[in-house]
This record gives sequence, C-alpha cells and structure tokens, in this order.
Amino acid sequence: MALLVGVGWAAVMQARLFLGGHVGLAGFGENLPCRLGVANFRDPALAGWEHVQPIWTAHAWTGENCPPEFSTALFAQAAGKWLTPLLGYPGALDLRALGVLFGVLVGVVCGLLVAVTPGRPLFRVGFASAAGLVYADAGFAGYLVSPYAEPTALVAAGFLVVALLLLWERPTAPRVLATAVPALLVVGARPEYVTLVPVIGFALLWVRGRRVVALMVATWIAGLGVFHAVTEARFDDHRAVFQTILYDDPTAAADLASLGLDPELAPAAGLSRDDPSWVAFADRYHRTAHPSPLQVAGFYATHPWHAIRTLGWGFQGVAGLRPHYLGSYPEGAGKPAGTQEHRVAVYSAIWEVFRRGPLLVLVLWVATAGAGFLVVRRRSLTPSEKTLGRLAVVLPLAALAQFAVVVLVHGRVETVRHMAMTNWLTAMCVPVLAVAVALVLTRLRPVPRWQHRDQ
Repeated sequence: MALLVGVGWAAVMQARLFLGGHVGLAGFGENLPCRLGVANFRDPALAGWEHVQPIWTAHAWTGENCPPEFSTALFAQAAGKWLTPLLGYPGALDLRALGVLFGVLVGVVCGLLVAVTPGRPLFRVGFASAAGLVYADAGFAGYLVSPYAEPTALVAAGFLVVALLLLWERPTAPRVLATAVPALLVVGARPEYVTLVPVIGFALLWVRGRRVVALMVATWIAGLGVFHAVTEARFDDHRAVFQTILYDDPTAAADLASLGLDPELAPAAGLSRDDPSWVAFADRYHRTAHPSPLQVAGFYATHPWHAIRTLGWGFQGVAGLRPHYLGSYPEGAGKPAGTQEHRVAVYSAIWEVFRRGPLLVLVLWVATAGAGFLVVRRRSLTPSEKTLGRLAVVLPLAALAQFAVVVLVHGRVETVRHMAMTNWLTAMCVPVLAVAVALVLTRLRPVPRWQHRDQ
C-alpha cells in the first residue's frame, strides 16, 4: 500500500506541475544557482517576477557578481543540473528537472508516511494524502520549479517528519542517525532556519533511551546551523529598521535614537533603497552605527507597541500564503504577465479564513499543540499512536520559531515569501490536528496502567 500511494502521489505531482504546460515560481532565488556555474540572462524588459524563466545556461562568474553563498539547496540543484540533459531539457540547468526530482521525492515522502503512521490502512492513506496535498497546493507547488532554497527545505522537512515518527515509535541508534540527514538539509538551506535547531533537538531528545546518540546528532545539527548563520546570514538593518520599525512612525527620530542611529535620518522613515528619495540619506546612513538583531529584539522588548505592529505584519504574511507579485507561468504560455495558477487550491481555500482573521493562525498553533499534549498524556493510547501527539506538539513550536526570526530579520519586507517554511508547518498542522482530535475522542476511556507498561 505504501508503494502504491508513493507511486500515485509521484504521478499526481508530475501531472500537477506539467500537465497543460509547466508552472513554477518566478524570480531568481537570490541568484543561488550561480554557484554551480550557471546564469539566467533574463529578458531586460522584464523585472524578473512576471514569468517563470526555467533555463539557466553555463557561465563563468568572476568578481562578486556571484556571492559565495552556501546552501544545502545546491545539492538538489546540482542533481537538477545532472538531470537536465538526461530529460532532454535545454541549457545547463532547467528548473523543470528540479520539478521532476522534487515531485518524485514528494511521492517517496507520502509512501513512507503510509508505512510509519500508526492506525488502519485507510487512516494512514488519508494522512499521507493530506500531506501530499500540502505540496500539491498552489501555495507551495510553485516552489518546486524555482531557483529558491525553499523547495529543498520543504521536501527535506517531509522526510524529517517521517524520521521523527519512526524514531518516536521505537528509538534505536540507526533511527536517531537517520534523522540527521533531513535535519541537516533543512537547517542548512537558509540561515534563518537555524531557529529550528532547538526544536529539532527537543524532538530528538523526546525519547526513552538512546539519548546519548540523540544528543550527538543534535550537536551536529546545531553546529551546522550556527556555522551557517554566522557565515551566511546578512542582517539587513535597513529592512528591519527603516522599512519596518519606522514605517508610518510618528516618533521616528526618538526611535532612531533608541536604536543608536542618527535621529536626523528620521525623514527617511519607510523608504526603500530603490526609492529615489533615499539617495539623499544614503551617505549619512552608511556613516552611522548599525544595530544588530539583538539590539532590534531589545528595542521590541522595550517598545511593545512596535512589537505588536510588527507581529501583526507577520501574521498577515502567514495569512498571505504565497507571494502575490511572483507569476506562475513561463513566457509564451498565453497568460498575462504575473498571472498565478490555482490548479490545486485545497489549503489555499482554508487560508481564506486566515486572510479574514490572521490571528486564527495562532489559534491553530495553540489548538494543535494542546491536542498533541492530550494525545501524549492519554494512557489509553499506544506508543505508536502517541507519536502523532508528539508531532502535533513539535510542528507548532517549529512554526513559531520560524515566524519569530522572519519577523525580527525581515519585518514587513517580502514577509510572505520568507514565511514559506512557517506556512508549510502551519499547513501540516491542519491534518495533524484532525488526527490528534480523532485519537482523543475515540479513546475516551483510560485503561489500567499495567496494560501499557511498554509506554
């Protein structure tokens, strides 16, 4: 059954991405593929977000045009580069090859979920298919044909869920070690994902036995996360301060002074670097001190009104689900520039509720964690069933950790795109909450503890 479901969802993903013409997500992923010696020489008449431009050609980069950025997404893109000629696609790297690869991997995730999820066959198939629908939804599928780091992290996160369910069911050294690969792929994809390290460490140590091995694996993950964050993270205080804290801020001068910046920069409040008016302030800005993320966090701690405003923008970013300014179709597809596809929109329909009330996202997180806690504490459930309760606790914690770092680092600038991992974790909360509630309601009568000594 696991094999049938896996093959079925791999086929569904191929049809979803390519049937009737391929779809994806426009943009250039901060030029990440350039590390593989490829370039995308886009149409100069286009700004880069209207159409998906999948073909990257071989190019020898020199100087600083290709930043020395590391990401585990480069492993997937290197595999896509290898697959490109095998699949008959043009160029050195065709993003459609990535779509084929990620679509197959989504099928593998769904098949493995059927194998490791406890319960009756129909229940397991339903849960795995609900996870498959997350990847197939219009809010996430476009990433699979794109040059961003997010698809690698999202697919690896699916494998991490499988590994954790397997580990919690019966902790052994090989199972602990098996969690290291997807965890390292997730944490190493983007510097912001370092906030997932404590949550993954908590999940690894939430076992009875093998905690020495789990601690060792958690240390590896933490080491990569810290190294990646220190060497790759580039905190843009302009976004965090001028485009977020000072946006529509009547006390801009005083707030700049609180952050250790020049109060005379107050007229630049809300301006982006692309705004012509910013030129007059650029020199003074570069000559002044620049706050660190810790200083910005301290500012929010002492200015609760600003913290509330920024959290509001963050929840609106989660409720947005997908960037509205990035098109889904390639040139020549007969679609207007910037058109977005809606071939599969199950979770997108659920997100309509969040758009009307963004704080309902927080309600979903709390409800999922609460239901998971009840599952873990209920003595009438088997250890295998309690693995789903643990998953229900871990997912909201991971979503909250990612939400916090995006709000702190990016503020209100491109919040929706940077919330991709938060949105995926939130979407996974929907089927996990349903499963947790079902387990609680169907096992209302506790049984004597002696019948569950193996717990």
